[in-house]
Amino acid sequence: MRLLKYIKAHCLLGALLIALLSACRDEVPVTVTRICTQKVGDTETELTQVRLGEMIRIEGNGFATTKAIYCNGVSVSGINSNFITDTQIIFTIPESVPIGSEVKNKEELNTIRIVTEYDNFVFSIPVLGGTPTISGVSHTLAKAGELIHIYGTNLRGIDKITFPGDVVVEAGMFTENSDYTMITVEVPEGGDRIPGEICVEGISGGAYSYNYMNCKDCIFIRTFAKGDDDAYNYSNYLTAVTQGQLPADTYGEPGNPEYYRGFPKDGPEDIDPVTQSDKEIGNFRLYSKKMWDIVLANSNGLIKESTSCDKLAIQFDYYATAPWSTGCFRWEMIEGKGDYRQTTVSWVENGEIVPVTFKGWRTLTMPLSEMSAVKGKSVKQVRETVGDATGKFIYKVGKFQVGGTYYTGTIMNDCQIFVGNFRIVPYSKKSYSNN
Repeated sequence: MRLLKYIKAHCLLGALLIALLSACRDEVPVTVTRICTQKVGDTETELTQVRLGEMIRIEGNGFATTKAIYCNGVSVSGINSNFITDTQIIFTIPESVPIGSEVKNKEELNTIRIVTEYDNFVFSIPVLGGTPTISGVSHTLAKAGELIHIYGTNLRGIDKITFPGDVVVEAGMFTENSDYTMITVEVPEGGDRIPGEICVEGISGGAYSYNYMNCKDCIFIRTFAKGDDDAYNYSNYLTAVTQGQLPADTYGEPGNPEYYRGFPKDGPEDIDPVTQSDKEIGNFRLYSKKMWDIVLANSNGLIKESTSCDKLAIQFDYYATAPWSTGCFRWEMIEGKGDYRQTTVSWVENGEIVPVTFKGWRTLTMPLSEMSAVKGKSVKQVRETVGDATGKFIYKVGKFQVGGTYYTGTIMNDCQIFVGNFRIVPYSKKSYSNN
């Protein structure tokens, strides 16, 4: 009997010791050994910085009792419990996490905090937004003092904007919209003089625009008058040449091309574009070979005979007195030949009708790589092929196929459209190192 009691007592003591040792093992502190990317095809790249929207894997120890994770002081919700083990945590950093100057408590900036039942562990790592990109600029021939829009993605936490000629605009002198897809900035003094690109830089990295800014010397139709320095031929569809300020509320002064013309010819009440089917509302002819000759002679080496047309684009400035929501701009380097044609229907975006609005002039860009007969050829090859052929610029209404769907658009009541500064410009983009 005594032996039985002795055995029971020792068994109980042993169980208590095992439970105590087990509890001690659970109370291990959190350690982090490394952070890796967690994506299809790559789960081994070790990270020295993380970005919003990125799925990461934290490796270490002591994670089993994790109760909460904070990034830059903000709780990360919705983490799948199956992705938390004692040695790793897998989760996606939310897009809503503040970064840079958005973080109010600077002690929480660039930190991830893991809270377990037994520890409150903080480690430091740069937390960045998505890599910035620039997809376009609203007006590429804007003058100093004019407001322009820079379009792209992840334009968040930008510290400075550099215009061609290393003219810098610092943070506080421009604004970002709420979804970080647009920056509005005034062209600085001197930022409108030298051809080149815009660069944005900030906490999450940087990005370049296409190198089509300020290409004044690439204009081949400036005055709409026949002559050695203008490729314009004739038109019966355009208003007279205009030089006055338009519109009165344009962004900055002055925002207009020096010379411009418009359509419908007899005023905005002349025609309701959406009621017309397959009709040209405005057009003009031009001398295509002269176009190339003017650009080659005046562009100061920006465009050469050896330049690939894949790295060039047609641009012109335009303004509509109502949102642009029907019709297309069409360019034919050889009139009537479909393989020398480009068509732009910019009011269709991702299958939706999104009218293009105006407060000030805009630039329309048509990459030459979209013209099948020109794609892959040099300027010299295209110029020789074009020969003495006549080109044509058209504004046309009707049905347009975009992504397999036909669109006619919406009514543009009492509208005139004005155009000017027709030019061929460089169209390539540098890569910004965001490592």
